[in-house]
Amino acid sequence: MRPRIEIAGDRHLETLANCDGYYECPRNKGTGERLGPLVGYAGTYDGPDGKELQFVGDVYINFAKAEPHANVLNFFAGCLAIRLDGAIGLENIDVFCGAPIGGYSLADALGLNNNIDMIKPEKKAVALKTATSREKSELVFSRHSASVGDRIVIVEDVCNNFSTTAELIKLITRFGGTVVGIACFLNRSLTVNDWYSNETLVPPWNIPVISLVRKRINEWRQDDPAVADDVARNNVVWKPKDEWDRLKKAMAICV
Repeated sequence: MRPRIEIAGDRHLETLANCDGYYECPRNKGTGERLGPLVGYAGTYDGPDGKELQFVGDVYINFAKAEPHANVLNFFAGCLAIRLDGAIGLENIDVFCGAPIGGYSLADALGLNNNIDMIKPEKKAVALKTATSREKSELVFSRHSASVGDRIVIVEDVCNNFSTTAELIKLITRFGGTVVGIACFLNRSLTVNDWYSNETLVPPWNIPVISLVRKRINEWRQDDPAVADDVARNNVVWKPKDEWDRLKKAMAICV
């Protein structure tokens, strides 16, 4: 029988860690030297030669590790629903829109537990990966769709630079829906707190952000002095989910 994951009350990152979903690079307490690898993030920037480079950091939240555990997913959804009800009112939400693909399971749990419909946009490739750039994609409604007049909450696992969020807002608006909130397990942004404002969207938006965990997590360009040494030594796991065992071993060795 599979062990049941322990719920750590309102210490949600601890519950995620119980699911084996939290990594923080261990350090030497005396020197501050990293004893494990950095991780690459999904966010990118243009390097000096125009090549697309990933930001890097010390902490990685792997929400996918919580998704197989019904008790954990339902607990997170229940706690998030309470916060949504206080901030927006569940009666003012018609649809939960799961951002691909990290928000799918959480959107399903929110919808099923509160008798609110769920939709899932998908990524459509528009340009193939090259030697200097990642695959380019756009968000589309394929299996599901927003409808005119829908009051929609976008659901994500982790919010950071809100680029996917902005794209989803545009997509939902094109179909006649209105985004009334952004819900996530973790808001790790360095700049966005309780409200997401974007003056470049038409009309400009000022949307509440409701998260279970608000934790600012630093990220650096690869040539930043805080990480340049580790990057030069290739002490980086560029695709954390693909090498999760390596990250967990690094934490375990240093306990």
